[in-house]
Amino acid sequence: MKQTILTKSTVQTILIIAGTIIVSLLGLLTITRYDNKYITKAVLTQDNLCNIPQKGYYSLVDGWELYPDILLFPNDFASKEQPYYSTWAGEYPNLSLFHEDQNPYGVSTWRLHLQGSGNVLLYLQEPLCAARVYVNGVCLGESGKVPSDNYTSKESYSPLIKDTSYSFFLDGETELIIQTANYSHYYGGIWYAPIIGDADSVSHLIASRMFIYGLLFFSSLTLSLFCIVLWNRKEDGRRTVTFYFGMLSLSFALRICYPFLRMFGVPLVGTLYAIEDVTAVSGIYFALQIALLLFLPDGFTRLKKILPILSFCACGIVIIVPLFIFPWIPSLVLWYGQLISWYKAIMSFILISLTVYGSFMGLLHIRTILAAAAANGICLLYNVLTIGYYEPLTGAYPEEYGAFCMVIAFAFLMVQRSRDMANENTKLNLHLQEEVTEKTKHLQQLLTERGQLIAELGHDMKSPLTSLSNMAQIIRLNDIMLDEDTHNRMVHIEEQCNLLSERLKSFQEIAAQTSSPAKTEPVLLNTFLSDFCHNYRPIIELYGPNFLQKITSHPCRVMANSEQLLRALENLLYNAADFTPSDGNITLSLTTDASLAYITIADTGCGIPEKDLPNIFRRSYTTRSDKGGQGLGLAITRAIIIEHGGRIDVFSKEGKGTTFTICLPILKT
Repeated sequence: MKQTILTKSTVQTILIIAGTIIVSLLGLLTITRYDNKYITKAVLTQDNLCNIPQKGYYSLVDGWELYPDILLFPNDFASKEQPYYSTWAGEYPNLSLFHEDQNPYGVSTWRLHLQGSGNVLLYLQEPLCAARVYVNGVCLGESGKVPSDNYTSKESYSPLIKDTSYSFFLDGETELIIQTANYSHYYGGIWYAPIIGDADSVSHLIASRMFIYGLLFFSSLTLSLFCIVLWNRKEDGRRTVTFYFGMLSLSFALRICYPFLRMFGVPLVGTLYAIEDVTAVSGIYFALQIALLLFLPDGFTRLKKILPILSFCACGIVIIVPLFIFPWIPSLVLWYGQLISWYKAIMSFILISLTVYGSFMGLLHIRTILAAAAANGICLLYNVLTIGYYEPLTGAYPEEYGAFCMVIAFAFLMVQRSRDMANENTKLNLHLQEEVTEKTKHLQQLLTERGQLIAELGHDMKSPLTSLSNMAQIIRLNDIMLDEDTHNRMVHIEEQCNLLSERLKSFQEIAAQTSSPAKTEPVLLNTFLSDFCHNYRPIIELYGPNFLQKITSHPCRVMANSEQLLRALENLLYNAADFTPSDGNITLSLTTDASLAYITIADTGCGIPEKDLPNIFRRSYTTRSDKGGQGLGLAITRAIIIEHGGRIDVFSKEGKGTTFTICLPILKT
C-alpha cells in the first residue's frame, strides 16, 4: 500500500512539473511574440535608415553606430567621418569588450539615422548611467551629467538613471545622437532599446507599463502589510511562515518598484541597483525558508544553518562589490553577473527539490508551491537565455514574473492554511459545544436528582419531627404529673422542634433553588406587577403600612419564570413589611429605559445599618435573629434575579427607609 501511494505521488509530481513547464513556456513564448521590443523594431531601409511610420510606436533596435571611448558632437560628424562599430541595442552591456583590461566604464557615442515625417516622441528608457540627446544638431536634453569633453570625463560626470521623453519633428532624414557616460554601474550605454512613435501611442505604452508594474507592486505590498498585522499577534512571529511570507512579499515589492524610481529620476544610482539586487537575492532566501518550515520542519538541520549564511553572504556581495569593489577593480564585472545568475539558479534548484520532496511526502497544498517553484526556475533560465533577444515593451521581465508566481503561490498557500485552520477551529468548537452540552445536561440531571433527594429526605424528616413536637405539647398542656423542671424541658423541646422545622423549611428552599434551571417565558411586567399589588395589598395592610404602586403604562416584556419572580418579590415585600411602621408606606414601582426594566420596592422603615449592607445578600446572614430569621430570603432573591440575567441593588439610610431595585433585560420585539 505504501509503494502504491509513493508511485501515485511520483506520477502527480511528474505531471505537475511537466504541465508547469508547458504552461510557462507557452506564456513566455506568447509575451516574447507580442510584448517584445525586438519584434516591434523599426525597419531599416537599404540606406541603413530607420523608417518611422506616422502612427504607432517602434523600438530602435538595429542600425546603431557605436563610437566607444569618445564623445562626438554633431559638428564632429560634419567635419569628417568617424570609425564606428555597427551594432544593435543590447548587444554590448558595457565597454569591457573594447578594453584590454576589461574595464566596463567609460564614455561612448551612439548614432542612428531616422527617416519619416511628422511629430514624434522619443522614449529613452533607463539610459546607463548619464545621457545627452541630440537631434539634427540640437541638444534636446540630458539625464545626469555627461562630461563636456573626452579629457575630464570622471571629474565632471554625474549619474542619474531616469526615463526621459523627447518630442521633435521628423522631416525626411534625421540624425539622432546619444552620448552616454558610465562610471557607476556594471551595465552602461544603450542597453535598453529606445521607443519612438506618435505621442499618443508612446504615452499609452508608458501608461500600460506603469499599470502592470503598479499592479505587481501594490498587490505584493498589500500582502506584506497584511502579514504585519499577523506578526503583531505572535510573540514568535519572526520564526513563522507568516513572517517569511511577509518578507517575501515585501522584498518583491521593493524589487519591482524600480520603474517608478526611474520615472521620477531618484538619485543614488549605485545604491538603488544594489537594493534591487539584494531584494532579488533575499526573495529567494525567504521562499526557501518557507519551504523548509512547511516541508522539512524537523529535519535537514545542517541545510537550515547553511542557507542563512549563504544568503547573508550573497546579500553582502551584491551590496559591497558594486558600491566599493568595482570602482577599484572594474574587471570583476565580467564574473559578477555570472556569479549572481549561478547563485539564483542553485537556490531555485534547491527550492524545486524541496517542493518535489514535499510532493512525494503527500503534504497538503504542496502542488501549488511545486508549480510556482518550477515556473520560477523556468522563468529565471529563460531570462538568462534571451538576453539580447527579448526585452518587454509594457510588461515585466521573465525573472520578475517568476518571482511574482512565488508570491502568488505562497499567498494561495496562506489562504489554504487559514481556511484549514478555520475549518479545524469550527470542528473543535462544534465538538466543544457538544461536550459542554453533554456535561451541562449531566450536571442538570445531578442537580435535579439531588433536589429530589433532599426534598424526599426533608419530607421524611418532617413527619417524626412534627410528631415529637405535638407529643411534647400534649404532655405539657395536659400537665401529666410534671414538675417544674420537666415542664421547662418540655417547653424547650417544643422550641427546638420549631427551630428544626424552620431550618428544615430553609433546607428545602435551598434545594428547590439549586435543583434545575427554571423554564422562562415572555412576561408582561405591567400586568404581572399590577396583579401582584392587587393580591398582596390586603395582606400587607394587615401589617399596617400602606401598599402603593407606580407602574409605567409603556408595555414592558421580559423573559422570566413567573413563580420564581413572584417568590423574589414576596421576599422583598415581606421584609419591607417587617421593618416598616404601621403609618409608613411601601411602594412598588416599574420604570424602563432602552434595554432594562427597573422593579423597585421602597419602604419608609428603619433602614439598614451601613456596615450590614455589603453582607445582606449572603446566605445565613441576618440582622433579626431574635425574630427567628435565617438569612435566606435575600440570598434566594438574589440567586433568582441572577438566573434571570439581571441584578439587584440596594440603597438604604438608617431612619429613612430602604429601596431594593431589580434590573431585568427587556425582551426585544
